Amino acid sequence: MKIGFVGTGGIANYHLEHLMEIKEAEIVALCDVVEEKAKEAAKKYGGKFYADHRKMLDKEKLDALYICIPPFAHQDQELLAAEKGIPFFVEKPIGLSLDYAKKVEESIAKNNLVTSVGYQDRYQDIIEKIKNLLAERKTGLFIGYWMGSMPAVSWWRKKEESGGQAVEQTTHIFDLARYLFGEVEKVAAFGRTGLMEDVKDYNVEDASSATLYFKNGVVGTIFSACFLSYVGRCGMDIYSKDLAIEYKERTSIKITETKKSTEINVGNDFGFLEDQVFIEAVKKNDGSKIRSNYADATRTLAVTLAVNESIASGKPVEVNFSCEKNS
Repeated sequence: MKIGFVGTGGIANYHLEHLMEIKEAEIVALCDVVEEKAKEAAKKYGGKFYADHRKMLDKEKLDALYICIPPFAHQDQELLAAEKGIPFFVEKPIGLSLDYAKKVEESIAKNNLVTSVGYQDRYQDIIEKIKNLLAERKTGLFIGYWMGSMPAVSWWRKKEESGGQAVEQTTHIFDLARYLFGEVEKVAAFGRTGLMEDVKDYNVEDASSATLYFKNGVVGTIFSACFLSYVGRCGMDIYSKDLAIEYKERTSIKITETKKSTEINVGNDFGFLEDQVFIEAVKKNDGSKIRSNYADATRTLAVTLAVNESIASGKPVEVNFSCEKNS
């Protein structure tokens, strides 16, 4: 299976290392706007290097494509891949525009393509354990967290380029909430600034809280913070009448019942599984085992864009999965 990459930064290497262990996968082309980075990746993983993804897609005959670029850089990569009939994997978030995402979604459906999005948390065995536990009972509420320090890349601190922490980073928790509890009907969010005045060209919220109301009645609040200088907290606490679950991001779950408490550590290589499932799906032209395809990820984007809209307006916002709002 001949595979190309658009973007060769840190997360791309995460996937490239996995693909080197999958016998069906062959890296044939790598592209990065910083040509030297593409060249170095080609030396390590094989294939030709490019600085222009359009040239790469015109010259190379690809069976699959990985798109691993910052949120602001999504211009036409997915549309070109869809038009050429190339199945693709795209890292989260899938962009900053719901309007663009819907166009891509329509092209994917038209060309009947297998797609996958990098919400790796869905592939953890402990998340499947949570899903099974919640299927047997009603959830009352949950509290989610992504609280830590500011990522070092320069574009992250510019909201027009990253979308802010809810869109770019805490999106993992928003997506997990959708995976566990279903679709979000409305959000009410607030943010604060003023803690990162020593950082140049910084205009994202230092902290925010977003309360979500789900169509099935579940309520939950997700906290984001990027100003910490110490080890923070990422994960989710879930409460039902007879059970509480504490999920520590990509580490473990603690299940508390009336008379006992059980801890279970993550037991599988979920990142590798995510890539393995995508390759197998492309091979069989069957995306049924993919846990987050492009259409599904579009709905997570809609929720996080609604969070931004609510922060800006100071009012609750209904989540609109069309491109009429939150775009």
